[in-house]
Amino acid sequence: MSGDKGGGVRRPRPLARAVVGPGPLRELKDLLYEVYTAAGAPSLNQIAADIGEDDTLAGAPERDSIRRCISDSGVPAQQADVVAVAMVLARRARWNADDLASRVTDLWVKARLVAPPGKPLTEVTDPFALEVHQAITLDLPGSARDLPVLPVYVKRGHDARLRTLAEEVADGASRLVVLTGGSSTGKTRACWEVLHHLPNGWRLWHPYDPTRPEAALAVIEQLAPRTVVWLNEAQHYLLTASDLGERLAAKLRSLLTDTGRAPVLVLATMWPEYWNTLTTAPDPGSVDPHAQARAQLTDHDLPIPPVFSDTDLRSLAEHAKGDPRLAYAAHHADAGAITQYLAGAPALLQRYHTASPGARALIEAAMDVRRLGHNPSLTLALLEAAASGYHSDDQWDLLGEDWLEQALAYTAKPIRGARGPITRIRPRPGQPAPAQPHYRLADYLEQHGRRRTTRTTKALWDALIDHAPATDRLTLAQAAQSRGLYRIAIDLCADAGDAALLMWAADQLADADRLDEALS
Repeated sequence: MSGDKGGGVRRPRPLARAVVGPGPLRELKDLLYEVYTAAGAPSLNQIAADIGEDDTLAGAPERDSIRRCISDSGVPAQQADVVAVAMVLARRARWNADDLASRVTDLWVKARLVAPPGKPLTEVTDPFALEVHQAITLDLPGSARDLPVLPVYVKRGHDARLRTLAEEVADGASRLVVLTGGSSTGKTRACWEVLHHLPNGWRLWHPYDPTRPEAALAVIEQLAPRTVVWLNEAQHYLLTASDLGERLAAKLRSLLTDTGRAPVLVLATMWPEYWNTLTTAPDPGSVDPHAQARAQLTDHDLPIPPVFSDTDLRSLAEHAKGDPRLAYAAHHADAGAITQYLAGAPALLQRYHTASPGARALIEAAMDVRRLGHNPSLTLALLEAAASGYHSDDQWDLLGEDWLEQALAYTAKPIRGARGPITRIRPRPGQPAPAQPHYRLADYLEQHGRRRTTRTTKALWDALIDHAPATDRLTLAQAAQSRGLYRIAIDLCADAGDAALLMWAADQLADADRLDEALS
């Protein structure tokens, strides 16, 4: 111990208490910290000396192992080590050492039986389960031989930064990186590739059930060191109508600054427009709905260029010699948009532009529903009702009785190995089946649809009033209000029967001096 300026002895700073979620591991850590404080918070050197003087102890942990037993959020690697720490602390605290050793042993065994969130990286073998886009498939001479599920990866400028982050977390630091870029620019694939640069012993946690923010908040405090947190399309986690996103952002801040749970690597992706929404400070005096998210995200973005640079294209030409998909994309992609072509984006647009009136109406209705703020899961009833407003009277009369079935079949057909414009969301085994089918618009068409300037139809708004979920109605009502559709905005809130939505609607009526309607 070092002396202070007055010649006295400075006591070492007490160890921090481990931050662990509920369960046997938390009970173990709480018990160890209780006896540690009861023993007077001895230094690591003192604990190590006590252990070294006792030949009856099976464990002989050194300073760093002792610190991890008391303060680290993970399960101690060796049962004998944690028992040894508990025994010498119990003697200093004048507790029953044998009784404490028995309790610690029991809790250690229970904690080892409870796996931390996520799965070992060695078991993470399916890129599509992590939402990496499927690439095009080819029916060309010479391309029939077996190919890996993903095209050969072409490293670009941002990959060097990701490799550096992997090295930093391997050395014990916690890091966050948010890859920002448009649809199908290679964000998620780049995250997938960096996983291969992490050492053995790492895990990956991909929260998404029942909803992404709910799944993340439920167990984030139980994360163990050496975990990758996979937040693909992070706007679904952080940009929420309720306070879930802000609560999760605060938890992420705590996770990344908690040395007891280090190292962790948070890999996130996001479109630029969502990044701007979350990180732009509001006007002075305005409500700040994303303060926690902005504090966490700022300066942690890694922009992904929308197209390959000349250097990237030269590298692509070399890699294309071993993968015909790359060669085909290099020849056909427009202005270096290689990743978009590999994901089938041009074919999606072609499928949309050449669609029959029924299928085209279905796609445009889905585009506008998403543009207005509906979540990605679109019910069949919503799509059918909304699409009716995209036909003239003559077109509507000429549609066949089975127009909807034909339109769904057309939009669901895969395009060169990628999903079609509108595809059904199928529940996985063990998940409850919804009361009616749900569908999802392809990401690239969703982004394309955001540039639409066509006026929304009455049928579209009526469909949203009748079928939109309560969780989306405030966003939709605000979209209606911004277009001067105040009655529709009120109806979206009133029909939901939700107290918060009704209060918002009442506020709008009160602002318009319609107090009687506001009170009712």
